[in-house]
Amino acid sequence: MASRNYDIVIWGASGFTGSHLVEYLALNAPSGTRIAIGGRNHDKIEQVRSRIAAKCPGAVDALNAMDILVGNSQSAEDMRFVASQTRVVASTVGPYSIYGEQLIRACVEEGTDYCDITAEVPWVQKLNRELNEKAQAKNVHIVSMCGFDCIPADLGCLMLAKYAKKQFDEPLLHVKGSIVGIIGGVSGGTLATLANELSVQAKRVVKHMCAKITGGASGSLPATNGKETNRWVVHYDKTLGRWQTFWVMSTINAMATKWAGRVLQYGPAFSYAESMTSRNWLQAVGQGLGFLYVGLFMFFSLSRNLLYALRIIPRPGQGPSDEFMKKGYFSLHLEAFSQNKVFYGKVSGSSDPGYSETIKYLGESALCLAYDRDSSFRPGIYPPSVAMGSRLLERLREKGCQFDVGMKQIPAVHNGSHKKTA
Repeated sequence: MASRNYDIVIWGASGFTGSHLVEYLALNAPSGTRIAIGGRNHDKIEQVRSRIAAKCPGAVDALNAMDILVGNSQSAEDMRFVASQTRVVASTVGPYSIYGEQLIRACVEEGTDYCDITAEVPWVQKLNRELNEKAQAKNVHIVSMCGFDCIPADLGCLMLAKYAKKQFDEPLLHVKGSIVGIIGGVSGGTLATLANELSVQAKRVVKHMCAKITGGASGSLPATNGKETNRWVVHYDKTLGRWQTFWVMSTINAMATKWAGRVLQYGPAFSYAESMTSRNWLQAVGQGLGFLYVGLFMFFSLSRNLLYALRIIPRPGQGPSDEFMKKGYFSLHLEAFSQNKVFYGKVSGSSDPGYSETIKYLGESALCLAYDRDSSFRPGIYPPSVAMGSRLLERLREKGCQFDVGMKQIPAVHNGSHKKTA
């Protein structure tokens, strides 16, 4: 790669998540890291820098050293310029299928590594089909899903697959993930992405069903093993001794982990299923219906605009307070099945998973691409486990993220006893 002006460009720096990523890297990037912050509005980005400087006096020098880049995310020319200036881009501009494609294409053309926090897996897989060969030829790493969706599940399964291979010399066949505790907020940008993804998924489902009715479908949904297909949406988990229900990120995490499992060859027909624990069956049914109603309200623009007008949900650019994010946490229990063994994993975080933990994941992903890249990294358009593998897992452990594996169930480790969960 030719000499670049910057090591990392944070694209979307004036948004809610982007501004917190600026703060994270100002405080955590190694001394001398050349960082630029970018977006479509210079004044708003300058305001973000001033606000963080007032909040974090120790980061003033790092913030002042950050240049500002301005561009339109939907302009191919602007995005080629941004990509040409840096070794790595970390993007927080979503919905990515609307505002992110030109930047990814530019990064492939310019030979620039890239990471983001999209959960739009079908869109990422589309880009993989279109651009993967070119990215590999240019030794470029395009790494999406570097947030709460899908780092815990994705790297958790990588950890379990490596354990099964090392301890038993057996393939990993199936993982059952259970969210056993979570507190977190949501931003307007995330909700906008959710609304867009719901629309895309609805169209895909209708298209698939129409194809089957007319005889045009040549295949079926991806095959899964019996451990997954035998579970109802609301079910009783004998291992945890608790009722479980639908978890809003389960489909996305299943798609990402199965994709990684195929590429990394975890095991034949590897599958992943995920659900959320409840106190009892009544709460499990209520939570499942609650997610359904939220999805319906976000799907229709009229009801979504009503929620915005009543301030029930935040608009893009808005999100939870710092105080609320500090009180957040999550705990993901993993039950793994190899050919002859059952073993367990635990992934947990000590702050808001959708923001504080996500920002940490994305920041460390960008630093991993900037400083840790070696021959073990896989070029192309892939999930984090495929692109960066164990090195990113090690980085996150060094930052206090729990990724543990063993033959017995593992308690969650959080900073603060009030956050301790199963």
